[in-house]
Amino acid sequence: MDAKYAVLAVDPGKTTGIAFLLWSGNPNEDPVIELTDEVSAESFSQVVDNAFLSGAMQAGTVLVACERFVINQATVRNAQAPWSLEQIGVLKHLCRINKFAPAPEEIEFQAPVNAKNMFPNPALKKLGMWHKGGEGHALDALRHALLLITKKGWIPSKLVE
Repeated sequence: MDAKYAVLAVDPGKTTGIAFLLWSGNPNEDPVIELTDEVSAESFSQVVDNAFLSGAMQAGTVLVACERFVINQATVRNAQAPWSLEQIGVLKHLCRINKFAPAPEEIEFQAPVNAKNMFPNPALKKLGMWHKGGEGHALDALRHALLLITKKGWIPSKLVE
């Protein structure tokens, strides 16, 4: 596939979900999953470097989506709260040092509810976009990737057949 877009999507946390897709830019052509994974905080940057950055060179445009993490009363009590913020910082750093678009301030931060509403598990299965195993973080990253591609014009036609 001639990829117009390389898409990295991240569900940040103590265990971080990663999805890397290539998409031609054709609204009627489905994206192709290159990688979905759930990784530790310690291995996150290496996995992104190895899997995504080398593959991103295949595409004309790099898109990065990340689950929006908002600190509220519930997250203040959550011992895992720092992990998400730290992984977002690592993601921004990787965007910066590898000098690919988007710049860190152009990462598409998306609400988890929007990604889950647009692509619940049955929709992911119908699209043939599924990650086996793990705790669901890779699936959440995949939802964010698909939501971003939809915003760029992809039509998930298998969902309306």
